[in-house]
Amino acid sequence: MSITNISAKVESEVKIHNVRWIYDLHTNNLLHYDRERLQRLLTKWFEGKRNSYLTTLFNGASLKDTFQIAKISTIVDQLEIDIEDEKNQIEKEFLEENLEYFKNLLDKGKQFLVLDGQHRIQEIVDYFDGKTELNPLKNIQLRIDDQPGLISITGKFTDLPEVIQEYLFETKIICVIYNTGDLSELVNIFITSNSMVAMSVHEKRILNYNKNNQFLIDTCLHDTNIKSMFQIISGMTGEYDLTKKGDTLFAAEMMCWINNNNFENQIHILDQVCGPVKSNRKSKDKSKVYISDAERQLTKQILKIMADGCASYPEKDLKKFSKSSLYNLFYTLAFLMQKNNTWLKDVEYSINDPEQFVKMFFDAENDRLKSPGTYFPYSLPNGKNKRQLHDYSFAKHNADQKHHSKVSMKGEGGSKYKFDNYARLRYLLADLEEQIPALESLEVITKKGSRKGARTRAEILAEEGIPLSQQSDYHIDEIVPVSKGGNRTPENTRVIDSKTNINDSNRTKRIVQ
Repeated sequence: MSITNISAKVESEVKIHNVRWIYDLHTNNLLHYDRERLQRLLTKWFEGKRNSYLTTLFNGASLKDTFQIAKISTIVDQLEIDIEDEKNQIEKEFLEENLEYFKNLLDKGKQFLVLDGQHRIQEIVDYFDGKTELNPLKNIQLRIDDQPGLISITGKFTDLPEVIQEYLFETKIICVIYNTGDLSELVNIFITSNSMVAMSVHEKRILNYNKNNQFLIDTCLHDTNIKSMFQIISGMTGEYDLTKKGDTLFAAEMMCWINNNNFENQIHILDQVCGPVKSNRKSKDKSKVYISDAERQLTKQILKIMADGCASYPEKDLKKFSKSSLYNLFYTLAFLMQKNNTWLKDVEYSINDPEQFVKMFFDAENDRLKSPGTYFPYSLPNGKNKRQLHDYSFAKHNADQKHHSKVSMKGEGGSKYKFDNYARLRYLLADLEEQIPALESLEVITKKGSRKGARTRAEILAEEGIPLSQQSDYHIDEIVPVSKGGNRTPENTRVIDSKTNINDSNRTKRIVQ
């Protein structure tokens, strides 16, 4: 009797290969390690763990572990079928994004997506390339037939006789090769294969192939200053640990905050935003969270300003601040840079000097956290003196990661202000409003101008007598850019060629008559 599982979304085959096979796939650049999405960030094994694995590999237990890889060509084939069958336009767009991603891998010559075994492959490659040594607890000795004496394989592979090298290359390994390419199932295989080290909720979220997740990964992993900022600041632990992609969790929270200027129901919102299917379109369903490209870009802009400022701030001083202060810095910049921000409406500033802005912020943050009255002393029955954060202090609100504490009483716990709700945000905003005049006078920030109600491009070009057929070659330029407070007024505008406009972008110009 023959039975077929018609629900199965993956098919696999088990192959026994020699270790040279996986080594050659790696060295010929045929393996793709999706460390941004599927794979954990590759961290070097410590020597004891490396020796333990290589000992197991070369001492008779090489078939204990499996290497799991998926054919990229079959992933592409499956995506093309799914796109053809999909009727929902939003899901079709999601599938098309993924198809483009995997087709690009094929164009680069990649053949397999590694689901499980990246660390073991890296250790194998490093050992055979002579970059690491084998130093087992118990010496591994080999005998060559018809030759006297024993040969130890302790040390570097490249120092061994050629016949021993060939013998080690013939070590057998088990490979599971997936021949169908359903993405959701492959992700599940990755999760279960790595279940010995528990994955955080966010690690599982970020696995999904969508625009928001790719934005978060690109922003956090490919910007030197942003990476450094998260590496230095304290408090990146637990689900925020960098090995668990905690930097992308922070960025995701802030992207959602830009979307709604609210930190309520964050888990539900994050599940939506980083979920399996996302479109770059608004839904008529108001319960669906839509992250626009403009919101993503503003999030990135703010993070870059934060990171550039932190890059010039003394590292020893930056380490004194926690992740909570990074939240506060982001909120403060959003107050200024996000037009119609719920908390500071109808203003929009450019940050001209990130270094000075960040310095002034941390100076103010230090004053808030160390305000007299922040702690109150008490004595234990044994006579020892202790101190505790005052419930109304800013430091107490700052330590409240989930924003449950919302009340501030002036004069209590060193509080400068009285608020009956959302004390942390309101405290930051009140301090910022006090600082704005100084920030403006020092030109650290500049209020943006506006093109609203101004003459249109077509109107200006018509006034200049430029024929319609030639208008595509000309741009409208503000002499003082809008970002630096300029407006599209007759005295502040000029008609220039496109190349000049591109070169002069976002600069205040000196016009010589």
